[in-house]
Amino acid sequence: MKIVTENVREWRVASKIRPIKAKHIINILVDYTIARKFLLDTLEGKELLGNDVVICVGEAGEVWQQMPEKLLAKYDVTGIDEKGWMHCTPKPCNAVNCIEITRELLTNSVFKSCVQKPPTDDIYKVCDFYVIGQWGEEVPEIGKNVQFGMVGDFVCRNCTDPTDVWIVRRKLFFNTYVLKD
Repeated sequence: MKIVTENVREWRVASKIRPIKAKHIINILVDYTIARKFLLDTLEGKELLGNDVVICVGEAGEVWQQMPEKLLAKYDVTGIDEKGWMHCTPKPCNAVNCIEITRELLTNSVFKSCVQKPPTDDIYKVCDFYVIGQWGEEVPEIGKNVQFGMVGDFVCRNCTDPTDVWIVRRKLFFNTYVLKD
């Protein structure tokens, strides 16, 4: 099922509490012209590398990419290790909207406006739900920037940019975020 995040009204607020490591793509791939030929294997799917991105590594070794200005808006760089990875600590104002996706929520009649049946039942073989974000896989039947999730995972959304949504695995969410309410 597709979660139509624009229709979700049950958002809660959480703050990131764990540091990450980050490195600009130019420091990882010396030949910048071939960067767009590589896929980054994230928790939410395989994504083409962006042109001017920072590669981030979380506490469980999960990787994702984001624009440098987004990283610096949410994190303070507190050091650089011997391999050139920046140590980034979440800023106190680093809050996100979030919602835990439960089986009950997916079948709740009040939440029905937030759920759409996928174009093919094959999608159910790989996930319980999916969202369309600013990053993600390209799936022929669905489109670009598709991220897949399972019941228990959290959908997070940037508080100031409702198009910036992503999925965080349940265990990772509770290890790296704290709910504010």
